[in-house]
Amino acid sequence: MEKRFEQLEAAGNSLSAETLRDIERQYRAAQKEIEGKISVWFGRLAENNGVSLSEARRMLSKAELKEFKWDVKDYIKYGEENALNGKWMKQLENASARYHISKLEALKLQIRQSVEALFAKQEKSLTEGLSEVYKMGYYNTAYELQRGFNKGFNVGAIDQRQVEKILAKPWAVDGVNFSDRIWNNKDRLVSELHNQLTRSVLTGADPQKAIDAIAKKMNTSKSNAGRLVMTEGAYFSSAAQKDCFNDLGVEKYEIVATLDSHTSEICRSLDGRVYPMKDYEAGVTAPPFHVRCRSTTVPYFDDDFGEIGERAARGEDGKTYYVPADMTYKEWKATFVDNDVANSAESGIM
Repeated sequence: MEKRFEQLEAAGNSLSAETLRDIERQYRAAQKEIEGKISVWFGRLAENNGVSLSEARRMLSKAELKEFKWDVKDYIKYGEENALNGKWMKQLENASARYHISKLEALKLQIRQSVEALFAKQEKSLTEGLSEVYKMGYYNTAYELQRGFNKGFNVGAIDQRQVEKILAKPWAVDGVNFSDRIWNNKDRLVSELHNQLTRSVLTGADPQKAIDAIAKKMNTSKSNAGRLVMTEGAYFSSAAQKDCFNDLGVEKYEIVATLDSHTSEICRSLDGRVYPMKDYEAGVTAPPFHVRCRSTTVPYFDDDFGEIGERAARGEDGKTYYVPADMTYKEWKATFVDNDVANSAESGIM
């Protein structure tokens, strides 16, 4: 049964990864849109005699013209009334920090709109993806339990409103649900993009450098989204198993970690641990134990009915092989990792 539940966990991770790919496409589209807006803005600034905001502020600080206290509209009006040439009109506009600041604020609003749209799509994709992870995890768990007992029984359909309540409920110790995390990430990204853009303009940075710096911020946000998707996916997969175990009368469960070299220390130490269902708590006695956790749970019965079964393991070459289901991570490592290293050392391979 361990092997089948590990396959269920892999299927849940695959569904989360599909959601992540969708979100990554959204990030690429938003980044392209934002970069286009920034390029247009810098292009207009360059056309207007190429004076940067920092240069405009230096001109202001020199106080070469006392009329600099005027609003830019006052300058334009004065110029029109006194038939000033077009070149001087542009210089006056460039010299007005207020003029550039107003244009910069307009650009910031455009960027914020792009980010707001991006995160609205992200929330929709994640809500739909996690809903599928939960429902698939619940039904597949029920199916595998029926296979294990070789006995069919009725399983009620999951009500979508029930799923929405489960999705809305915070599960981590900070009391924040995945939707809140998305919008917190959005606020952080908007602030970082605005600050980066202001720094780039104030320092007169090359437009491409500004675009590269903002792309870096977008990539960091995309990585945060990736961790969120995979961690929340692992939680709702685990929550589905818990609810199904409870509904079908399972009394104990066992933690099953992935048998490969990438498994975290906490998952290694908890592999094979058995707990009563009343102690099932995500992040404490059940997965996910950390970001991108791959551990899962299986029903535990005091009587194995004479069948040990198998669980999957993965070697350094990436190939999958199977070991007895009752072999823990510690036993697997001692047999298939440490022993191989010792044998290689004795034979002079290392």
